[in-house]
Amino acid sequence: MKEFSLNQLPLLIWMGLIFWLSSIPRIPVIHAPIEIDKVVHTSVFFVLCWFSYRAFRYQSRFLSVQKYALVLALVLTALYGVTDEIHQRFVPGRTFDYFDMLADATGAVAFAILLQIRTAVKRRAGLRETPSTGG
Repeated sequence: MKEFSLNQLPLLIWMGLIFWLSSIPRIPVIHAPIEIDKVVHTSVFFVLCWFSYRAFRYQSRFLSVQKYALVLALVLTALYGVTDEIHQRFVPGRTFDYFDMLADATGAVAFAILLQIRTAVKRRAGLRETPSTGG
């Protein structure tokens, strides 16, 4: 139960929050020099990919799910982005937007890239460690 609470539950809550926010007919628009909506989508789906990765990586039932956690997280995040846009098509005042799906996928890919960089840096740091000779 502790494993579920730490790793799978945050994913389910985050997905529920995204669904709830997507169900709101009109969200106030902030006018800014950049497309703030796309930054929000990228950020929200970056977190979704992170939670998905944790949910898959840190479960103990299916070893193949652990092994392919990042790929599964990318696929789940991208598919959730698509279903989020389809869902919004049926919410009054909301629209289906291909660029939002692209921003969602960008958030997932950004997470994957940062995870790979972090892993490479940790691996490289581990290789540099040498036992002290005590001279």
